[in-house]
Amino acid sequence: MTEKDYTFLLSHNSKTRHIAGKFDIKTRKPRYEIEVNVPSHVKNQVEVNQIMLGTPEDCRYAWDINNKSNYPVFITIKEDGVIQQI
Repeated sequence: MTEKDYTFLLSHNSKTRHIAGKFDIKTRKPRYEIEVNVPSHVKNQVEVNQIMLGTPEDCRYAWDINNKSNYPVFITIKEDGVIQQI
């Protein structure tokens, strides 16, 4: 598989919530990161907010992503530095 198999597209003027996976609040692991690829002149039109869902015993790490631009946004999710299948 190539990296694009692990990337999803968020259309222009749309929003989504992406749940990355389980997260241990005490150890703060695994470490998740998001990569947003969009033309630099519209980067400030893409909002990414980190959120925690669930309870401390069963917590999920997620992002609310709002693409207010007229361009599609390509999103890549990593867990502990490894690209994750979406």
